[in-house]
Amino acid sequence: MENLILSFALSILLLNSFALSLNSLTDKHALISFKNSITSDPYDIFSTNWSQNTSVCNWIGVSCGLKHRRVTALNLSGYDLIGTVAPHLGNLTFLRYLDISSNSFMGILPFELSKLRRLKVMNVGINSFTGEIPTWLGSLPQLEELYLYSNSFLGWLPIDMCNNIPNIEILLLSWNQFEGQIPPNIRKCTRLEILSLSHNNFSGNIPREIGRLSFLTELYLGYNNGFRGGVPPEMGNLSRLEILNIDNASLTGTIPSSVFNMSSLTISSFSYNSLSGNIPTFLNLPELENLYLDDNKFTGISSQL
Repeated sequence: MENLILSFALSILLLNSFALSLNSLTDKHALISFKNSITSDPYDIFSTNWSQNTSVCNWIGVSCGLKHRRVTALNLSGYDLIGTVAPHLGNLTFLRYLDISSNSFMGILPFELSKLRRLKVMNVGINSFTGEIPTWLGSLPQLEELYLYSNSFLGWLPIDMCNNIPNIEILLLSWNQFEGQIPPNIRKCTRLEILSLSHNNFSGNIPREIGRLSFLTELYLGYNNGFRGGVPPEMGNLSRLEILNIDNASLTGTIPSSVFNMSSLTISSFSYNSLSGNIPTFLNLPELENLYLDDNKFTGISSQL
């Protein structure tokens, strides 16, 4: 009986060991496929460090979990890499952190990345990615930070974008070619702290639903010349907002008085618009350090400003 129990326990250990080995091999194959999709590696990190004879956990830019030794982070930011993202990267199913920013990746983000369901941070900023914003981002329920800035993404934002990424805290989509209206559904990204949509081609009204993002501390909407209308009064509800930038956005009308009661605001810029009306002589902005209102149509600006 004791021999039977011992044999059973040994079998379980061997099975677990085999499973761990197989999973590690899956991660290695995924990273090798990623490596093979790189056409230029000026710092030679792949040829000098990513050796198949060593554990992937020792490779530059790769971090592994202590328990299962699965790849949990891939950080290759700023290596001036040129290439595409191999679909096999989606096989890194334990990945929580992905940063390939400040390189020259091109093409589209492959659908297979939708398998990275543990992913919390995805940074592909400052590359040459194209195509529409991937709909499969809704398959990443744990995503907290998404950086797509400074690429060539285009098209409209999905109207249900925030339905399936409710935990998103940082959303940076600036310096792309997005167009159309900012979807009112943005209100469902209730945990947003930083939202940057500047330097795109958005049009229509700034949605009043932005005023429901109560955790927002930074908001960048400038350099979208297709906007029409003015600043929604609901924006004054953003009591935690510290930075507000809506430069060069074709805004008209007056700045709502509610905006001048945002007690946490430190920097605010409405420059290069067609805003008009009077600016209150008393601003309830105790933390304000810089207020930019130049190149508008204001009258009666107080000498106290």
